[in-house]
Amino acid sequence: MNARKKRVTSYLILEYLPSKASVIVILLLIGYTFVIHFFYSRSYSPQSEDEIKLYEKLIEITTSRQTLCSEKATKRGYGQKVISLSLFGPKENSIFNADRIYQFLLPFLNEANELFPDWTVRLYIEENLGEFIHIKNLTKTYSNIDLCDVKNLPIIGDVSTYMPGKIWRFIPTLDPFVDYVSSRDVDSPLTTREQVAVQQFLTSGKLFHVIRDHPMHGVPILGGLWTTANGKNRVFILKLFKVLLNQEKIRNYPKTHDQTFLEKLIWPHISSFALIHDSFTCHKFRRGQLVPFPTQRPSLDCHVGCVRPCCQNKSISTIKQHCPARCRPVQHQDWIYC
Repeated sequence: MNARKKRVTSYLILEYLPSKASVIVILLLIGYTFVIHFFYSRSYSPQSEDEIKLYEKLIEITTSRQTLCSEKATKRGYGQKVISLSLFGPKENSIFNADRIYQFLLPFLNEANELFPDWTVRLYIEENLGEFIHIKNLTKTYSNIDLCDVKNLPIIGDVSTYMPGKIWRFIPTLDPFVDYVSSRDVDSPLTTREQVAVQQFLTSGKLFHVIRDHPMHGVPILGGLWTTANGKNRVFILKLFKVLLNQEKIRNYPKTHDQTFLEKLIWPHISSFALIHDSFTCHKFRRGQLVPFPTQRPSLDCHVGCVRPCCQNKSISTIKQHCPARCRPVQHQDWIYC
């Protein structure tokens, strides 16, 4: 093992293991026993030049005193709870022009203030786009918002050249300042139903949270309906999401393939550690701790992740089928729409 590779491997051993294990490892490293060298070099050691560069970047991220967002976000300190959004405009979806995004973003920020007052909304956005200038002005009105310029992020620089827009919002999984990150869609309202479910996750001790709340939510993880508890096991989360910095691999998930990314690379590893609120497909996905929603659906035009306008009894798009009995709370089998 060359010196560069050994330095990366040694750092990863000491930085990421739980505290008790770290003490044991430090003692054993005094003698640099064969067992320690063999086991950890195989478990943590990058094998190629590209992997070494990737791990060096992870070291830089974890030892830096900066967030993967902005100076303003860094000043908020450690232990942040972040609701993360990608604002990529018409670049990947023509309906998301600046005016449309602005109409979605204003109520979203108000809902975040009311329902998630101790969370910050991060907007991963190309700040130099003139069409978003009025969105930038929102920082003067809302204290719960941080703009993250994807062309000039601290430490990792310009990710817009290789990372698909929908995946920008996953970046806080690598951020040492963030303890919880919820990936969400700007065109979906935040609701009390969602807030209660997230709160149940926060007290569950689980590492990952998945929400499925519609008959069409037939995938393991939706791109804008999951939360991870970074602070509970950073090494595990870093190992999962380090692929975000692999330019060659992450390019394979453009446009709506953020869910393909999650299904292929994340779900197989986190399903056993997940709390899953599922109102219609609890019979389809058996992995993880499946639980019913603790609150009743407020209206048939409302589900977590719906597209505005919804949850106002005004939308023509309504849920028409009953949810399976097994997906309802045991004490509320009368909630036929969950």
